[in-house]
Amino acid sequence: MATVKVTLDKRSSNRHKDGSYPVVLRLGHQSKSRDIPFNIYVDEEKFDDLTNKITGVQNAVRHSKRIQKILGDVDLWLDENKAEIKLWSIAKLKDQIEKQFFKKQETLSLFSHAARVLYRFTQKEKFSTASSYEDALKIFVKYQMKLAKRNDKVEIKTLFEENRDDGFTLKDEYQRYDMPIKAFGVEFAKDFQAYLSHRYTSKNTVNIHLRSLQSILNDAGKSFAELKDHKPLESIKKMSIANQPVVLTLEEIAAIRDLHFEPGSSKFHVKNYFLFMFNNMGMNFIDVALAKVVQFGGKRFSYIRKKTEEEGDYFSIMQSQENLDIVYYYLEGRDKDDYLFPLIPKDTEPARIFRVKKDRAKWFNTHIKQIAALLDIDKNLTTYTPRDTWTNLGLQMGIDIRKISSGLGHSSIEVTQKHYEQSMQDTILDQINKTITQAPKPG
Repeated sequence: MATVKVTLDKRSSNRHKDGSYPVVLRLGHQSKSRDIPFNIYVDEEKFDDLTNKITGVQNAVRHSKRIQKILGDVDLWLDENKAEIKLWSIAKLKDQIEKQFFKKQETLSLFSHAARVLYRFTQKEKFSTASSYEDALKIFVKYQMKLAKRNDKVEIKTLFEENRDDGFTLKDEYQRYDMPIKAFGVEFAKDFQAYLSHRYTSKNTVNIHLRSLQSILNDAGKSFAELKDHKPLESIKKMSIANQPVVLTLEEIAAIRDLHFEPGSSKFHVKNYFLFMFNNMGMNFIDVALAKVVQFGGKRFSYIRKKTEEEGDYFSIMQSQENLDIVYYYLEGRDKDDYLFPLIPKDTEPARIFRVKKDRAKWFNTHIKQIAALLDIDKNLTTYTPRDTWTNLGLQMGIDIRKISSGLGHSSIEVTQKHYEQSMQDTILDQINKTITQAPKPG
C-alpha cells in the first residue's frame, strides 16, 4: 500500500544556502520513494517530525495548517483508491498527487507525449513503428546522458513501463533526461543532429531517427494549440538515401533452385522461403512470416500487405507449381488458423511478433548468404533480394513500371522510381558504354 508523510529533505544537494531544508511530502510505493516539495524551507530545529508543525518562521501557523490539510487529504485519497493505485508506478502516483493536491499544471514534455504516441501504435498492433520511434527516443536519452557527462554507450532495453489500462510511463531512471517540448528548439535540434551524424555512419539511420522525433513533435502540435507552430526539426533535411538493390540474374535464381538440402534443415527452409517470396511478386518477409493456412485457396495465395494494410493493399496470386510444392510441404498437420510456415510460434502474443520476426530475418539473412557463398555468388543477399530481383528483372524485360509498382504495393510510381530507377539507369548506361567502347574496329 502507498504511504505518505511530511518530512525534511536533508540531502546536501537540496540544502538551502542559509542551512535550511525543504519541507516535502514523501511518498512510498512499490519499494520506491518520491518527494513533492511544499516550497517551504526551515531549519531542522524548527520542524516537529511528530506533529508536522513549523515554528519560528513567518506565517508558521498558516504553513502548518496547509501541510496538515494536504497530508490528510492525500492520505484519505490513497486509502479510498488503494486498489487502483496498487497497479500504478510511483511516477504516475506522484504526477496525480501534484495535479490534484498541489494544483501543479502539466508542462507537456517530449516523453510524456511520446508515451501516448507509442501506446496508440501498440493498440493498433503497429509494433514495428513503435519500436522505430522508441529507438529514436533511446538515442535522444543517450544524447542527454552525454550532455550530463554520463556514459552514453550504455544499452537501453526499453524506456517505458506498460500499464495495459492507461498506457506507458517513462521509467524512473530516465525521468531526468526528459524535457519540455518547447525547450526542444532549433539550436538544440542542430546539436542533436550533429551528435547523431558523429555516432552513425549511415545517413539513413540519422534521418530515420530525426523523422521519428519530428512525427512525435508534429503530433503534439496537432493536439495542443500552444505547440502548433513549434517545429524545430522542420528546417533540417531528412531525405532518405535509397540503398542500391541487390539483384540476382535468372541464372543465379536457377542455381538456387537446383540446390538440394536435407528436408527440415535451416538452409532447406531458407531456400523455400526465398523462392516463395520471389514467385509471389517479391513478397515481403513479414508477410511470409504472418501467412496463415487459411490464405491458401488451393491454387491462389491471398494476403494483405502488412506494411500498407491501412491502405488495404490486397493481393491474390496464382501459385506456380514450385510454390504449390513448397506450400504442400508445410500444410501437413496444420489447422486453417495456424501459421503456414514455421517462423513464428503459434501462441506468440501480438506484441512479441515483431521481435520474433526480426530474429528470424537475421536467421534468414545468415543462411541465404551462406547459400550464395556455396554458389560463388558474390552479392550481399538479404530478405529484400527476392523483391529487388523480381522488380529489376521485370523492368529489364520492359514491363510497364506502373504494373511493377502495383505488384509491389507501392503508393505511387514515384516510390518505385526512387528505389529502382537508378539501378535501371546504371544498366542502360552500362549497355550503351559497352556498345560504344567495344564496337568492332573499322575494316
